[in-house]
Amino acid sequence: MTADRLTELLEDASAEVAPPSFAATAWATARRVRRRRQVLASVAAFAAVAAVTVPLRDRGGDDIVPAPPAQSAPASPVPAGVDVMPAKPVQRALPGLPTNFAIPAGAPRLSQRSVEQAVAVVQEHAGESADQSMRPLHVIDAAGRWTRVDVGDLVRTHDEGGNQADPLRSTALSPDGRRIAVPQPEALVVIDLPAAKAHRIPLPGLNEQVMWWGDDTVFVGQGSSGVTRVDWATGAVSAEPAAMSAWIGGGSPVAAADIAELITVGEDRRVRVWRPGDATPAREVPVDLGMLRPEGYGVSEWYGAAMPDGAGRVAAAAWGDRVLPGGPGNYGGVQMLTVVDTTTGRVDRLLDLGTNRSKSCCEVLGWIDDQTLLAHTDLEGLITWNTRTGETTRVTTGPVAATVSVRPR
Repeated sequence: MTADRLTELLEDASAEVAPPSFAATAWATARRVRRRRQVLASVAAFAAVAAVTVPLRDRGGDDIVPAPPAQSAPASPVPAGVDVMPAKPVQRALPGLPTNFAIPAGAPRLSQRSVEQAVAVVQEHAGESADQSMRPLHVIDAAGRWTRVDVGDLVRTHDEGGNQADPLRSTALSPDGRRIAVPQPEALVVIDLPAAKAHRIPLPGLNEQVMWWGDDTVFVGQGSSGVTRVDWATGAVSAEPAAMSAWIGGGSPVAAADIAELITVGEDRRVRVWRPGDATPAREVPVDLGMLRPEGYGVSEWYGAAMPDGAGRVAAAAWGDRVLPGGPGNYGGVQMLTVVDTTTGRVDRLLDLGTNRSKSCCEVLGWIDDQTLLAHTDLEGLITWNTRTGETTRVTTGPVAATVSVRPR
């Protein structure tokens, strides 16, 4: 058989075979990869929101692709009043606080050098180390100097089950920065920094929580509702009629002010306001999640102290979820910071911290001014959040593995 005849036979045999579509195959593969990445990204964390929003349209449910600007207006990923923690927040030092909270070795002792006024108290976490002994407290003064607290003979607290905890609380430093209230088993210890002296006040019970009401009164609790009132200067102890909790209450820098709590009662989220001395709440209103519902945010539970701004609002950390309107799935375990009006119950602002964090990751430390919060987070360290503009900045250069109580000046 000649070469020409062989060629003719091969051409006849292949005439009915369709040519391969490499482009179509590549496009289908790319779409499968993109779908898979979209699913993984939505499960991992929805908080990584792009800095520039790209308008989207639906191609019959088959795929999501960018739409031409003339066909679709850009859609905001979150409603007004909701902010998202940036992946890399701007670094900005806060006057009076160090950017590195690593406790220096060999810091002077309080018994050798008194402190007139502290801006922060720090206690290093024991973490998962085998050594679970009591870590010392350190204070930072307005000049940025560290001092080790060596008075008071402090021990770790514990509950009825024997579970131990470090005694420093985020609400431990007095509003004027001159004293530290430390709960102890069967006692309250108040450390007078200018006098470099510890006042040990006998107080029955496994005391675990504290909060200040002005500069003279400390409310001490044991993890649930009900507190004892202590006048640290005189040592006077009295039962407090108000059934508030020192675990979720943030106290008040003004002794005449009410104390608000954010509580969960079954399926209800409520604001409860106490007037110390009164056995019944001054008011209790449902939390208004109306601002958050359009974008599917819900608050499951608040944790930590609700810190007052002095103008009728409190801020507290919370966790919840987000069901995207018309979108896939439910993003559970969203960590957040919230600002709530104590009169109306309205959630005025929310900072979405995302889902890639540890349980009870974050804590509100206090208000720097009438619009800016200072908070402690597990990944960033200390951050500020402007509740008017939504701007979030990082105060420390890295995470802070310690309990911190701060009174910014």
